[in-house]
Amino acid sequence: MGHPLRNQEKDAIYELGNRTLHQIYALLPEEQVNAIILGLLSKYAWMYGVEIFAFCFMSNHFHILARCRSLQMHLFMRDFQSQLAKKINKLRNRTGTFWERRYTATKVLTDEAMLQRLRYIVCNPSESNLVHHPKQWPGLCSWDIHKSGKPMVGEVVNRKTYWAEKRKRKNKDKTEAELIEMATERYALEMAKLPQWQGLDDEAYHQKIVDECHTHAGELAKLRTVPCPGPKKALSVKWSDSPRKPKKAPRPLCHSGDFKQRQEYREDRRLLVDRYRKAVGRWREGKSDVEFPDGTIPPGRQFCVGGSCDIRREPPPSLN
Repeated sequence: MGHPLRNQEKDAIYELGNRTLHQIYALLPEEQVNAIILGLLSKYAWMYGVEIFAFCFMSNHFHILARCRSLQMHLFMRDFQSQLAKKINKLRNRTGTFWERRYTATKVLTDEAMLQRLRYIVCNPSESNLVHHPKQWPGLCSWDIHKSGKPMVGEVVNRKTYWAEKRKRKNKDKTEAELIEMATERYALEMAKLPQWQGLDDEAYHQKIVDECHTHAGELAKLRTVPCPGPKKALSVKWSDSPRKPKKAPRPLCHSGDFKQRQEYREDRRLLVDRYRKAVGRWREGKSDVEFPDGTIPPGRQFCVGGSCDIRREPPPSLN
């Protein structure tokens, strides 16, 4: 295996992330970029049944805290990243590779780690010393959903529908804006509740998240030794620029504050990889009774073992 083996668990929560090639500011939080990200994120979360707990898109990377009970997280990330790269490349009038590497999917093992990662993700602009509080960040962040208590609505133009409508004789007098409106699909992006706070009603849950993030932003402010440039300064850079001192930290195998738990997870991973390698060996020998571990993707297959093959290809009727 050239890359670390990917596997998924139905009830597991993962922190997903990636960064742009050479860490250029291709995701600079301009209005058009935010609209593209929101449309694609909400669309593919709907298609593949992905529950999103928190997200934040910075100028050159992103973080998403999510769960996918259908075991289609890899398909969600494949389509989301590829379409985002395609649309941003077109917007920036650039070609070629957009992402620096494969996306990372780090399992979060405990309730405490889930809350810690959620605070980190929502307050990532403050963690990066760009703004004092996540509410000041001009980019797409789940803070806005938690604060308002209302879902965001993303819009995506279905190009197939657009060209089908454009070719119809009855639409020959339609303007470009009218044709685009006819082909626009809308998707609601809501935040799922962390497992430890499932019993709270929506208002109480969102207020809990707001309080946690507000407290964390205050703690970061006390530790900060340099002034924050603010949102205007963050938007003033060129999208083709990159940080003078790019951050490159090794990806953790999992998120947990318990050393013993991390060691157990490491051992379980080792056993899983060993089982998968043995299954691949039997598959290459032409054996017909090969069983791959649950949550892994057999060679040449698209779906995970034990996962769903159903994909919601139609947009939600309530918004369209």
